[in-house]
Amino acid sequence: MELYQQIFFATLALAFAMLHGILFFYNSNLRSNLYFAIFLFLYALNIFFDFQESLTTNREAALILIRIHRAVMPLNSIFALLFLYSVFNSKITKQFWLISAGLIITGILAVHKPVDNFIYIQFFMIAVSIEAIRIFVSAVSERKEGAVLIVTGFSLLFLFSMYDMLLDLDLMRPINDINNGYPFGFFFLIIFISIHLAKNFARINKKIIEQEIKTREMEINEHLLKAEDARKSKELEEARQIQLSMLPECIPDIQGLDICFDMRTASEVGGDYYDYQISDDGELTLALGDATGHGIRAGLMVSIIKSLFITHASTMKITDFFQEVTWTIKQMKLNNLYMSLMLVKLKNGDLNVSSAGMPPLYIYRRETKLIEEIVIKGMPLGAFDSFSYQTVETQLKPGDTLLLMSDGFPELFNNENEILDNERVKNIFARHAEKPANEIVNRLFEAGDEWRNGRSLKDDITFIVCSMKARE
Repeated sequence: MELYQQIFFATLALAFAMLHGILFFYNSNLRSNLYFAIFLFLYALNIFFDFQESLTTNREAALILIRIHRAVMPLNSIFALLFLYSVFNSKITKQFWLISAGLIITGILAVHKPVDNFIYIQFFMIAVSIEAIRIFVSAVSERKEGAVLIVTGFSLLFLFSMYDMLLDLDLMRPINDINNGYPFGFFFLIIFISIHLAKNFARINKKIIEQEIKTREMEINEHLLKAEDARKSKELEEARQIQLSMLPECIPDIQGLDICFDMRTASEVGGDYYDYQISDDGELTLALGDATGHGIRAGLMVSIIKSLFITHASTMKITDFFQEVTWTIKQMKLNNLYMSLMLVKLKNGDLNVSSAGMPPLYIYRRETKLIEEIVIKGMPLGAFDSFSYQTVETQLKPGDTLLLMSDGFPELFNNENEILDNERVKNIFARHAEKPANEIVNRLFEAGDEWRNGRSLKDDITFIVCSMKARE
């Protein structure tokens, strides 16, 4: 019976050691796979020599086998701790080095006198258990990925190992003639940890692939934008036209809405961004943003935001999307490059809006002929790791019209250095708010041209106008 147990447990450990070794080979960033593979290999040796010692009838051979077992056992515990530090991204502590030194010294002593000095190894095995428990408590309290699975696996190993320790200390007798309980604990440990590591490998590998795709896109965009920056004004104009062609145009009829987008850039490639998406359940998401600066850097930021908008905007709440954008900008270390952004979600007249450093949202109420101003204060995305963005909810009725704009319009200067300001913008909007969306946009641009009277644009100007069509 013991021979079959030896073959089963040793072979199982070696098989999983090879599996996790291969996983580490394909993704060397996951050192937890390496430590677990070494841990399993040492465990297989542990099993083999432990069972061989109990099966042999030659006293000298048994002594050699038990000495090898004593030499391997401390290393097994050391790599168990290394695995725990790695899998939970914990810092290796000073006590680890003390425990490791103790295990190696007592292992050497146990090789010299396998029976008499074995108890010293067990003292440090208790220290290993205490350190493991500390790591487990920290991981569970911080709700780290896979903590419950790993803690469950090691808890079962601990219970079966306690059974063996009680047998070694003659404090109990074997149950059903099982003299080595720890292999059963290791069996459960292997299964639980392998499930976690496999899931973790798949999740991280997917993220790596997605990040590589995004990085390639960024590298291509940055290369193109740098090349465009070195070209003559004609080439910059071509780049501007390409950028405009990728942005959505007016939508004449969608879900009882009349929507129009338009943008005028300053002399360089624009830093404004606008977009829309319609989810499967019919919810419309509108976006209008303004990257800091102009040119290549601003264009790069627009590309990043467009990529995130395509992949996440329709499936996330507005505030969650803002946090995702900020996290991405921070990870890319774009150095003082931020994105002001307003997001509007509209479905069946229910409007939800939030803003990260954008001008007010204006709503023309057809019923009262008045302009409602919604001011939402918020920092630009990428400025702070965590900022509590506020959302406003309201209801649109037939005939009501939304106006979203970038700050390039209200900050226009005339020849006397007077600013257009928000109050004048509201009056211009009110005069034309019952016209079709594209005509409202045209009238706003005309008013801006009249105000600056030939003065060159210093910033991009972008409008989104969305009207709830009045019932026939």
